[in-house]
Amino acid sequence: MNRFLAPIRPTVRAVILSDGRLLVQLKQKPAGTPYLTLPGGKQEPGETMEASLRRECAEEIGANVQVGPLLHVAEVHKPKADGIRHQTEMLFSCSVPPGYVPCVGPLPDPSQIDTIWADPLTPQAPFRPDFARHILRPESPTYLGVFHG
Repeated sequence: MNRFLAPIRPTVRAVILSDGRLLVQLKQKPAGTPYLTLPGGKQEPGETMEASLRRECAEEIGANVQVGPLLHVAEVHKPKADGIRHQTEMLFSCSVPPGYVPCVGPLPDPSQIDTIWADPLTPQAPFRPDFARHILRPESPTYLGVFHG
């Protein structure tokens, strides 16, 4: 039986587009295959979503992002060693300063190995969770549903 871990984790993600490419983190766990994720992470108690997203982007991709409107909301069920983590993911339109060059920030996620511009429809590695193809379509609903991974 799959056991969900408590509590549900609120997370924020940055959707940063430039010339049809999406700014993503390239990650790889030990002995695993590379995969792509949006920058962002866990919202801390007392922290606004906007402040959380600015902090996470500064830590992970070394950028002071401008946070724009909320684009989408998704629920993600992430398998962990002791159960399944249930996350609510708020995806915001964001921008980086002109001339930003992708880099790994000063406090990256443990599995982060790079920050790159990627074509979200034909990425170099699998996208986790696989909502990249949804976030570019203007007709996509705000609530994207539940994703596994």
